[in-house]
Amino acid sequence: MPQTAKYDIFLDGSCSFCRWTRERIEPYDSGARLRFLDYNDPAVAAQAPFARTELDREMHLRTPEGAWLRGFDAWLALLRVLPKFSWLSRIASLPPLRWIGPPMYGFIARHRYRLPGAPARCENDTCAPPAHRSD
Repeated sequence: MPQTAKYDIFLDGSCSFCRWTRERIEPYDSGARLRFLDYNDPAVAAQAPFARTELDREMHLRTPEGAWLRGFDAWLALLRVLPKFSWLSRIASLPPLRWIGPPMYGFIARHRYRLPGAPARCENDTCAPPAHRSD
């Protein structure tokens, strides 16, 4: 049986918002096409051609072909992979959403802990990353 091509999502495994988002995305990944990688692991961080500050600032996604996407473009790719939300990526790729998407993504990324329903920021070592599923 051929193995499904994976989209690698680089996230901060100690970030409560990143984990919260992952928990909401994974149930929709019916094709098991997403692989969540914690860039706090030095071996994972070494795979990314970005500085830690860049990885902290916005989501980064590596396609199965090896292309890197970040921010709004990474979200569009992620939505495209999820069967239930692929329609949303097509709509968000069209003007005017295509134009306002990147600044809106930046705003959300900067204020992610203040969003309604979002988890509080982890300020100490009490927030431990969850066990990752094996891929």
